[in-house]
Amino acid sequence: MIVPKTCFSFFHDNSFMSSRVLIIDDEEAIAWALRKACERQGYRATVAASAETGLALAKKDPPDAVFLDVRLPGMDGLTALGKFATLAPDAAVVVMTAHGNLDTAVRAVAGGAFDYLAKPFDLNAALDAVERAVQRPSPQHGNVTPSEPRQTEEFIGSSPAMQTVFKRIALVAPTDACVMVTGESGTGKELVARAVHAHSQRRNQPFLPVHVAALNPNLVESELFGHARGAFTGADRNRPGLLTLADGGTVFLDELADIPLPVQAKLLRVLERQEVLPVGGIEAHRVNVRIVSATHADLAAHVAAGTFRHDLFYRLNVYPIHIAPLWDRVEDIPALAEYFLRKFGAHSQLPAETVEFLKSQTWPGNVRELRNALEHAAIESRGSALLPSHFPPPMAYPGGVQNLPERLATLIREWVRTQGETEELYPRLLAAMEPALIGEVLRELDGNRLAAARRLGLARATVRKLIRKYELEPETGDEDPEET
Repeated sequence: MIVPKTCFSFFHDNSFMSSRVLIIDDEEAIAWALRKACERQGYRATVAASAETGLALAKKDPPDAVFLDVRLPGMDGLTALGKFATLAPDAAVVVMTAHGNLDTAVRAVAGGAFDYLAKPFDLNAALDAVERAVQRPSPQHGNVTPSEPRQTEEFIGSSPAMQTVFKRIALVAPTDACVMVTGESGTGKELVARAVHAHSQRRNQPFLPVHVAALNPNLVESELFGHARGAFTGADRNRPGLLTLADGGTVFLDELADIPLPVQAKLLRVLERQEVLPVGGIEAHRVNVRIVSATHADLAAHVAAGTFRHDLFYRLNVYPIHIAPLWDRVEDIPALAEYFLRKFGAHSQLPAETVEFLKSQTWPGNVRELRNALEHAAIESRGSALLPSHFPPPMAYPGGVQNLPERLATLIREWVRTQGETEELYPRLLAAMEPALIGEVLRELDGNRLAAARRLGLARATVRKLIRKYELEPETGDEDPEET
């Protein structure tokens, strides 16, 4: 097990050495691993296989932190969470689950959970949660307003990536913070925005989606802020904008990068002062609106190019939520397929071979593409079992090639996040990518180094050095005359 660096800072601190951790989980392997990890960090750790046993232990010796599984024999973890709030109000409860959904995450956070871990999790993440728990100030009780659980349409997934999305929605929904949702087209960014609204205190107020790319560029300002009578030709009356119509609720700005620069300045005023000035108006009026935005573009690149205001970017990107592409969470595909087939009213079965077929596809259009392909197959199957032959050939749609640079950029961003504080990232990235690139080009050209140099746009000497560096010997003879 790798011990996080932050843990070493309190090895000799007696206040941490006496902290007690209660682990409630009926999976012996997980409970044992957590107990051993906590004891190595100097905590007193106790294990219980049920919520009832855990509550009894907490009554005798109140813990400082609790690891609480959701699915337990007898009383479930979310029910026990409410009892811990009364029995051990100062204990920080970390909820754990391998079967969570958005509703589970929302109920856990609303019930006072200190953190939410999706199984399987890294022990370092669990230890980090404990450290933060015992270092936190004394909690203020009675400030949590539980959010009414609501089912969010089409929000299907149990993969670690989706569990992270559920957790982040649950944490940010009760606040008024701006949320920026990122991800490839078709991943479900609007569903995230609707879920944030549905689980917020604004849920009974309007939710207005605004697809910026679909608006006439000359009318974006009027659509968002409204206009006064006489502001332009055809403006024969005062007209409220979408930000005013959504007063008290949430506005979802999709395709954020398409907002013109002059409109960006006015939007910043709304965020900073909660004031809307209609086009042609002379007096601003106050609004109370939350903004959730989304983009599949690299906004940081737009900021660097001067096409997007950096101050607006930081105001909108207070709490980012990233949705992984479908190819990076293929374990969600069976559940998504079953959901969509039920929604279509199809009675077709999904044989194992079809499930494996679906999981093997790249899905450049993500969940939206999967839905359409399933609807096509359900029509073709006429109620019989769905077979790979029922799906639209060749499962490589035109958008896939155009989507590859975006996908590659997503992979690089995720790789950077995994590197932590590691330095010299550029040579490390080259070392990871160059062998694959040069090796594939050599394979494609049957080992011809001269042709490979032309294809790569590199000098022949550079290609020779890289081949030796990465030990990429071609399988066939080299036709470069300088090599013979």
